[in-house]
Amino acid sequence: MPSLVDQFCPNVHDAAITAAAYDPDSGVIATADATGLVAVTRRGETTPGLIFHPGGPVTQAIGLIRGGSYVAVGDDNGTVGVYRCDNAQPVFVERREGARGQVRAMRGVAISPEGSKLASIAVDGLVRLWDLTRGEREIAWQGFGGVTVEFDARGDRLLCIDNQGQPKLVDLRTREGLHMDRIQMPADEAFFSRDNTYVVCSGPSGISLLRVVDGRLCASFATRGGSGIGNVVLSPDGTRAAALTRRSVHVFSLPDLQPVESLKHGAPDSEGVGFWTHKGILVAGSDGLMHGPDSQGVPPIVTATGFGEHRVAIHTDSVAVWSGDTRQVMIPVGTELATAHIDRDGQLVVARPMRGPVQIYRAKDGKRMFEGQPDTSASPNVAAGGTVVAVQLPNGGVRWWDLARNQAFELRWPRAMALSGSGTWLGVVTPKGAVRILDPGTGRDAVRPPVPLADVPVRMLAFVNRRADLLVLDDDGVLGHYDLGAAIRENRPGEGRDVLDFNVDIDRMWGITGGQYGALRLPMDDRCTILFVDLHACDVVHELNDMHPYAWVDPETGHVLEPARSGAILERGMNGEELRVLRSLPEGQWISFGPRGILNASEGAGGAMG
Repeated sequence: MPSLVDQFCPNVHDAAITAAAYDPDSGVIATADATGLVAVTRRGETTPGLIFHPGGPVTQAIGLIRGGSYVAVGDDNGTVGVYRCDNAQPVFVERREGARGQVRAMRGVAISPEGSKLASIAVDGLVRLWDLTRGEREIAWQGFGGVTVEFDARGDRLLCIDNQGQPKLVDLRTREGLHMDRIQMPADEAFFSRDNTYVVCSGPSGISLLRVVDGRLCASFATRGGSGIGNVVLSPDGTRAAALTRRSVHVFSLPDLQPVESLKHGAPDSEGVGFWTHKGILVAGSDGLMHGPDSQGVPPIVTATGFGEHRVAIHTDSVAVWSGDTRQVMIPVGTELATAHIDRDGQLVVARPMRGPVQIYRAKDGKRMFEGQPDTSASPNVAAGGTVVAVQLPNGGVRWWDLARNQAFELRWPRAMALSGSGTWLGVVTPKGAVRILDPGTGRDAVRPPVPLADVPVRMLAFVNRRADLLVLDDDGVLGHYDLGAAIRENRPGEGRDVLDFNVDIDRMWGITGGQYGALRLPMDDRCTILFVDLHACDVVHELNDMHPYAWVDPETGHVLEPARSGAILERGMNGEELRVLRSLPEGQWISFGPRGILNASEGAGGAMG
C-alpha cells in the first residue's frame, strides 16, 4: 500500500536535484537526485506521476526522447538504461558493478528521436552508442569529455564535446566528423537549437554559437567574473538561451546571442541543473526543489518533534509550528538549525542552531523572546515546560530560565537533565550518577532524592507525562522506573525497580501519558529503531524499525513523528500505523491529511499544488 506521504506531494526529492530534462513537444519533465531517485511528471500532472529508483546516484545524465515516452538514465556506478515514462519498465539496461562501473560513471545520455539509438558520455572519456532494437553496443569512441551528447532531429548526427572542450558533430552513417570552427572558450555542453540550424556551446567562461550547415562560429559571449556558467537551457520556442549560474539566470537572444535580461533564480547551492518550460525557467537547488525567479520553495525537514497537540519541524533555517491540523506560523531563524522543541501547552519554541546559542520564540506568532548565552551553542539537550526553558551545556552543567519569574539559574555539575512536561520538576544526574529532582523556581530539591537502583551510574532520565513517575537508564543499559507519588505523599525517598536490560545503544527516552508505556530510541547507522516498553509487564510491546534517525515520540500520545519527503511530518501510532501527514507546501501554503483525506489546508493550498 502506498504511504500517506505520497499523497498531495508537490515534490519528491529530499536530496539535491542533480539532473533534469524537459521535452517541449510533450511537456514531460524528468528529474533525478543525488540518491538516484528519478521522478517523471507528464502533461496534466501537478506532481510526479512516476517515481522509481533505477540505480545509483545520478549526475547530469538524464534525457527524454522526443514525445516524452521514454527516459534515459545513467548513474555514477556506470549503469545506463532506458525506461518507459508511464510505468518505469526497462526497455534497455546495461549494468556495471564495483570499481569497473565507477570508472565509467555517466555524465550525459540521449535517445535518438525515433528511439532506435542510445548515446552516452562518461568520465572515462568514451562516447558509447547502443542499438536499442538489438540491445547491443555499436560504438565506443575515445577522447571525449563534457557532460552532453545529443542527436539531431533525424537521429543521423551526434553532437559531442571532445577532451579539449571543442564541439564535435559526427555523421553516424559515415562515422566521420563534420567541420566545426574551433571555439575560444572551451565548452562542457553542446546543444542543437530547436530548429537544428545552430549549435549552442557553453562552459564556465562563456557561450558560443555555431552554424550547423557549415560549422562556422557565428557569435560568442564571454563571462566576466562571477561564479561562471553551470549550464545553458533553451526556450521552447527556440528564440532565447539562458545561462544558469550559482545565483542568477542570464537570458540571451538567438541567433545573435545578445543579452536580454538577468535575474536571481533563488535556488540554494545551484550547480546549474535546470530546464526551460512553457511556463518559464526552473533551476534545481540542493533542497530538492526546482526554483524559478518568483517561486518560493520549502526546504526539506531536518527534524520534527512535538508534544500533545503541537508539532514543530525544522526546514533548514526556519521552524514550522503546527497546532492540531493547522500550521500556526513559520518562524524564520536565519541560520541553519539542528532541532527545535515546543512545550506541552504550545507557548514556547526553543530552537538550537547548528552554530550559535539557543533561541527562544513565542509559538503563537514567532516573536523572538530572547537568546541564550554563547556557551549554549551545541547544547546536547534542550527542553521547555510551562514557563521554564532548560539547556544542558555542552561542557557540562545545566542552565535554565523561569520566564514567569524572570530568573535564570545554573548548575555546573549535572551530567544529564530532564524537564517535566509542566515545568514543575527538573531532573538532573550528579557527577557520580545519582538522581536529584529540583524545583526550577529555586534550584533546590523538590523531593527527596530517589534511592539508587544499583551501584551503576545513571546516564539518562525522563519524566512520565502527567504523572509523578520517572524513567532512568544506567550505564549498563538497564531501564528503571520510579513511581514517586507515594514517596512525595509520605515525604520519603522514592523507591524504584528495574524494568528491562538493554544491551544496545540508546540515545533518547520518553515516558508516555498514563504511565503504562515508555519509549526508547536505538540509533542504527543512518536509521533508528523505536521500542515501546510496557513498564508494568516489563516487556517490549512494539518495535518500529527502519525509522528516520531523528524520529521522535510525543510523550502525550505515544505517536511517533518523523521527517518525510516533500516538507512533511509523518505521524504514526505506536504500532507503526500511518495516522496523519502535516506538509508545508511551496508559496507559503500548507496541508494536513490522513487516510480518509484532507483534514485542513491553507486557503491557497490548491494553487501551490499546481
